[in-house]
Amino acid sequence: MKLNLNKTPDKLTVAIIDGCGQLVPGGKPVFVRRHAAPGALVNKCTLNVRQYLVDHPGTMLLGWDVAVWDHVLLDCIGHAVVETDGDILCVSPSKYGETSLLFVPDERIRFDFDNPMARMPSKQIALTHKPEVQRFIDIAATESAIKIKYPVSAGQIAIRGEDAINLQELAREKQPLLLRILLSTTSPGGACFCGSGKKFRTCCKTNLERTVSGSSSL
Repeated sequence: MKLNLNKTPDKLTVAIIDGCGQLVPGGKPVFVRRHAAPGALVNKCTLNVRQYLVDHPGTMLLGWDVAVWDHVLLDCIGHAVVETDGDILCVSPSKYGETSLLFVPDERIRFDFDNPMARMPSKQIALTHKPEVQRFIDIAATESAIKIKYPVSAGQIAIRGEDAINLQELAREKQPLLLRILLSTTSPGGACFCGSGKKFRTCCKTNLERTVSGSSSL
C-alpha cells in the first residue's frame, strides 16, 4: 500500500507556524497557488521557473514547499516559484494534483544550474517529542545523504556497494517505526490513513496493532 501521509495543509496552525520558524528563522509561511506552465515537469521546479521566465516577467524565488504529516512532522522540500510585483506563483505541477502549496521563502538556498548533480535540499521538522518520530527523521536524513551522492537517470538512482547495504538496513529499521508512529498518532475516530474513507478504528487499526505487536516480539 502506497501512502501519501504528507499533504499541503488546509490552514495554518500554531504547530505549523512554529515548525516553519525552526526551518527558516523569522520565516513566514504563505499559501501559493499552483498553475502549471505548459511543458512543466514534476520535481523540476527550478527548470520550470527558468523556462517560464523566458517569456514572462518576474524573478525566481527559492524557498521550501512544506507538507504536513498531521501531529508528526513537516516535510520540507526546496522549491522554486515565480515572484512578480509582490505576487507569488508556482508554475510546477503537483505529483498529487494539489492546487496550492505552503511556501516559506529562504534566501539561504542556492541552486547551481551548471552542476548536473545539483538538487534542492530537503528537511523534516518534528511536530512531536516522540522519540520514534525523531529517529524516523534521522533515518530519512541519512538516506538522503546517501542518495544525493548518485546521479538521477530517468527518475531512477542506481546505488551500489556499501551504500546500498546501508540503505537496506535503514529501510528495515524505518518500516516498524512508521507503523508505530501511525498507530500512536492516528485518532481512532479519525479518517484512516489508507484513504478508504472509513474511520481508523473500523479499518486498519486492528491489523496495524497485530503487526506492531508481532514486530515488537521479534
